[in-house]
Amino acid sequence: MLKSTARGSGLFRFFATSRVLAAPKVKKTPEQLRALQKRAEKREAVAARNARRPAVENPLYMPVPTALRYLRAAEVGRPTNEAVITLQVRVVSRKGDAPLQGSIKFARPLTDTQILVFASDEAMQQTALAAGARMAGGKELVDKIAAGEIDLSAFDRAIATPDMVAALRPVARNLGPKGLMPAPKRGTVVEDVTKYIEDNISLQPFRQRNDHIALKIGRCDFSDEDLLKNVIAVSEAVKAAVAAAQSKSPTILGQTVLSTTHGPGIVIDF
Repeated sequence: MLKSTARGSGLFRFFATSRVLAAPKVKKTPEQLRALQKRAEKREAVAARNARRPAVENPLYMPVPTALRYLRAAEVGRPTNEAVITLQVRVVSRKGDAPLQGSIKFARPLTDTQILVFASDEAMQQTALAAGARMAGGKELVDKIAAGEIDLSAFDRAIATPDMVAALRPVARNLGPKGLMPAPKRGTVVEDVTKYIEDNISLQPFRQRNDHIALKIGRCDFSDEDLLKNVIAVSEAVKAAVAAAQSKSPTILGQTVLSTTHGPGIVIDF
């Protein structure tokens, strides 16, 4: 509300505001809380029951080879790098349970893991590059990182030999936020650089997001055999993560779907 009044030769305005009162929160009764809990449990039971249904009962179900034939047909005439095949699996778990996560070693990876190696020995640097490392170096590499000359976003992992750990401290703020700071607890400070690269270059990490896990498992130009092996690798890794999960109730894997960039989603066995 606005009021004005003349006083002497000046004009004075007075502003008044009305206070908006929020409605008081109504505390739920024990009976209402129990009813909400029962509804939540019923929803969880329905989701678990649906997740346990065999894939073959779904109207969109196909065996993997048949599914691949239809998905390839949907990508005819498109560039190979666009024809990516994705697998998505539904995860039914209790609210508050830790998300499933782990790593998958594909028979034929879509892309190799880009590994950065810190080693003072030049012969070891060359061995690391020959084994598949994206880049390897010693003190001179650390200096380039400190100067901002290296694009760290190009790397998935970084490892170091024990003698390089102290030399990495000046660039800890560069490497740490990218998840690239080698540490003994993470198993990324190693003596045998070659073995680490050979064991990890085709590994792909996965992590549950909301109620599903989604992964790119290959391209349409991969053979059926390679793609089937990759599907099996995902299945084994995800089921191992389920077995290792520490939750009050069992985690259930539900519908699993194969799809492509421009193709349909097809339910498969998992």
